Amino acid sequence: MKKQIIFIAIFLLGITLFHDVKAQSLTTSQVENAIKKDGKYALLVQNSMHFMVSVMTGEEYKTKNAGIQFEIILIGEVVKDLAEKEDLKPFIQRAEKAGIKIVVCEFAMNKLGVKKSQYHSSILTTPNGFTYIFGLQELGFKTITL
Repeated sequence: MKKQIIFIAIFLLGITLFHDVKAQSLTTSQVENAIKKDGKYALLVQNSMHFMVSVMTGEEYKTKNAGIQFEIILIGEVVKDLAEKEDLKPFIQRAEKAGIKIVVCEFAMNKLGVKKSQYHSSILTTPNGFTYIFGLQELGFKTITL
């Protein structure tokens, strides 16, 4: 009995040590091309730099596939920056032109003293950015928080 157990142990050890393991490796192009033509994507953004990059990413997605839904939800300091900084205005226009939805958290607006009238007319608001992104997740959106 001892010999059988030792034999099985050595056999299993040999299989694991000498078995060729092949990992699946995809190129970056293959991964990037996995984006669905009718995909639903949303980014929860807290600063101006991430907002600008999010708009550029959304433009790229929408250019490749007009059926993609792309939303940017703003919380934190970027909420005030969007209302006050001139260098963000072109990105608002680019997002509107590309069909990217921008949604701003009203809770952050209230904390930072920003009024809806300070925003471009294409910008939407929601009472709570976190609740909104959870709702998008329930609707099948892939989300990232930056």
